[in-house]
Amino acid sequence: MKLIRTIYTLGLLVGLFASCSKESPLDGEQYYKQVYIVGAYEVVQQFDVAYGDGPQNAYVAVATGGSQNIDRNVEVVLTHNDATIEWYNNKYMLDAPLKYQKLGDQFCSFPSMSTTIKAGDVYSRLPFTVETSGLDCDKLYALTFKIESVSDYVKQPKDTVLIMNLNLTNDFSGIYQMVAIRYTLTDNDEELTPSSVNMQRTLKAVNKNQARFFNVTQNSDLSPTGNITTEDYFNSIDNNGVTFTRQPDGTFTVAGWKNLPVSNGTVSFEDGTFTFCYDYESGGKRYRLRGTMTK
Repeated sequence: MKLIRTIYTLGLLVGLFASCSKESPLDGEQYYKQVYIVGAYEVVQQFDVAYGDGPQNAYVAVATGGSQNIDRNVEVVLTHNDATIEWYNNKYMLDAPLKYQKLGDQFCSFPSMSTTIKAGDVYSRLPFTVETSGLDCDKLYALTFKIESVSDYVKQPKDTVLIMNLNLTNDFSGIYQMVAIRYTLTDNDEELTPSSVNMQRTLKAVNKNQARFFNVTQNSDLSPTGNITTEDYFNSIDNNGVTFTRQPDGTFTVAGWKNLPVSNGTVSFEDGTFTFCYDYESGGKRYRLRGTMTK
């Protein structure tokens, strides 16, 4: 009986040591490791590029999936796949006022189409530059990227192409909260019937020194990818657009974009806030809008 107990105890100890020496399943790679373009899962991804006097820096990122960092360098070669733009427009943008269009070769420069994800890293960037001078703020410029080859592991088989939409910006473009008072003006410029205004407005970069937004005559911002005709979209911009423009001396001026009569305007910009006042005409009446727009 004593011998049986001894053998049983030794067996337990051997089993215990054996189990301790086994590697935990969680210590190894838990997923099939693949290389992919960051953002390609959503197909279209916006990338902010500032209007400037010279080439502006941009990049596309590639990464590795999995539960562990890679233990070796992986070289990734990218290429373009511009046919994807037409495919996307035909599938998802039929009712949109604007369509994505390829950025002309003269506006972008790629020093290389390959990048290396270093051992121990998760991702790497492929840098390039964009020449923004001369780009139209009312066009949806895009570049496409696709993985052509990888030196190790495998390319992700699905969602392989990224359409990078270039969102043109400047120092004061972005989303603002407008808080203002609107007055009806008499022929003698007397302010009557004040009404409060509290709404969100997007200042869209027109160039390095100018941004445009919708006047209060337009209830809400319009999306270039929304469900509206091209004619109605641009009519709304032309009839309701207001601009803030930075002058060479650092001051700002306010004016109508195209068709909106704007006069007697003053505007200043400090610490992310525009303080403004301007008169405009709509429906045969004159109004004055006075307030702030804070980012």
